Amino acid sequence: MKFLVVLLPLLCTVSAKENVLDVMRSLQLRSLVQLLEVSDLSPTLEDADSCTVFAPSDAAFAKVPAGIKQQLLSNPLFLREVLAFHASNKEYMSTDLKNNQLIDTLLKGFMMRINIYPSTNTITADGSLVSKPDNKASNGVVHVVDQVLYPFPSLTVDGEINNNKNLSVLKEAIEKAGLGSALDGDGPFTLFAPTDDAFNKLPNGTLPSLLKNVTALTEVLTYHVVSGVYYKAGLGDGEELTTLQKEKLVCHVSAKPGSDPQVMINNAKTVGLPIPAVNGVVQLIDTVLIPPN
Repeated sequence: MKFLVVLLPLLCTVSAKENVLDVMRSLQLRSLVQLLEVSDLSPTLEDADSCTVFAPSDAAFAKVPAGIKQQLLSNPLFLREVLAFHASNKEYMSTDLKNNQLIDTLLKGFMMRINIYPSTNTITADGSLVSKPDNKASNGVVHVVDQVLYPFPSLTVDGEINNNKNLSVLKEAIEKAGLGSALDGDGPFTLFAPTDDAFNKLPNGTLPSLLKNVTALTEVLTYHVVSGVYYKAGLGDGEELTTLQKEKLVCHVSAKPGSDPQVMINNAKTVGLPIPAVNGVVQLIDTVLIPPN
C-alpha cells in the first residue's frame, strides 16, 4: 500500500511532462507524427509554451485522395502549410470553444472555424468532427479529428460560388436575382448549392422560366440558405433548418458502419467536400430544392 502511495505521484509527474507530441504518440496518431517529423514542425510543437492541435487520426489520413497524398509527400511547403493549419499557439480545451469561433492557426493569415451543435452533441473544426477531445499535455491539448483539414482561400460564400466551375448556373441565377451582395454579407450562413448537374435535372423549361421571373427565382434561391454554419457532422436525422425564405428544410442522416454518414436535405443528397468560406460554408447538393408553396 505504501508502495502505491509513493508510485501514484510519480506516475502523475511523468504524465504531466508529456508534451503534445508525446500525447499524439500515446494516441497512436502515427501518420500525423511521422508527417510532423518530415516537415520539421515537431520542434515547433514540442517547444511551444502553449498550443492546441486538431490532430487527424490515421483513418482520416487514409481517406485523403491519392492526388493530394502525392502533393503532400512531394511538396514540402504544401505539407508544412497543411500541418500548420491544424494547430494554434493558444490552448483551447473543449469547454473554451464557442460556436462560430474563429481560431488563429500556425499558418499565418488562416483561421479555423469552430462549430458546436447541441442537437447532436458534437464539435467540428472546419467541418471535421472532434472525436476525442481534451487530451491534455504539459504544453497544450490535443483534439483528435476525423478529417484532414486544408487551408482555403479567404473568400465569401458568393466568392466561392464565382470560383467554382461546377456552380456556373447557380452563379448566373444569383446574379439575376441580385443576391450576390447578401451572400457577401457577415453571415454566418450555409448555402446548400445545387451543382450544374442538379439544375440540368429540372424539367424542360423550368430554369429559363425561373431566370425570367425574379420573384420566383429569389424564393427558390433563398430556400437554399440557412442562418448558421452546418457541416454534415453537426446535422441530426430529422433535424429541421429554417431558411431565409422562412420555410423548413428537413435533414435525413443515415450511417453505415465504417463509412461516413450520408446526409440528404429534403430530397437532395450532399455531394463532394464542403467549401469553407469566411462568412459560412457552401454545401454542394445534387438536386435543386423547390419551396413547398
